[in-house]
Amino acid sequence: MEDTEIIALLFQRKESALDEISLRYGKLMKYFVRRILPTIQDVEECINDTLYDIWNTIPPQHPQSLASYASMLARRRAIDKVRHMTAEKRGGGLYPLALDELSDCIPGGTGFDEDTENLKEAINSFLDSLSKNDRLIFVGRYFAFQSIESLASDCHVTKNTVNIRLSRIRKKLRLWLEERSIFI
Repeated sequence: MEDTEIIALLFQRKESALDEISLRYGKLMKYFVRRILPTIQDVEECINDTLYDIWNTIPPQHPQSLASYASMLARRRAIDKVRHMTAEKRGGGLYPLALDELSDCIPGGTGFDEDTENLKEAINSFLDSLSKNDRLIFVGRYFAFQSIESLASDCHVTKNTVNIRLSRIRKKLRLWLEERSIFI
């Protein structure tokens, strides 16, 4: 199906047009979004929101290139999501900072494949192996994106203690993943 036919379906308000866009340009949209967003859940949500945006903007818009239009909307949506996640009321710059801290431990890359499931299982078993306090610090920092100050206050320790424990936990995680041949 050509772009003009898909746009015509959108003008007729046929939902099958969204299915065609997903089939035809889904990989392209994911390519742009994966480079911006950290998790597959965020990527999928962004793609769904992009399809919703396409539905709401065509008509009245009549793009010359549906691929460019969908990619532009997807990229814009992903950037908005990152801005939302890093807003001051949600921890400000803690989100990218926490992910940067983990970059030495967890393999990077833009693909989501069977290794993602292995990584998830390894991290879950790693968390089970930690003491309660270390688990609270790790989860607080890397999943709830709490500041060092907040974690120190919650755990009744100094900021230096939290930093040292986080450093040691990251080293343990790296070794844990290397032992399971997940770290690349």
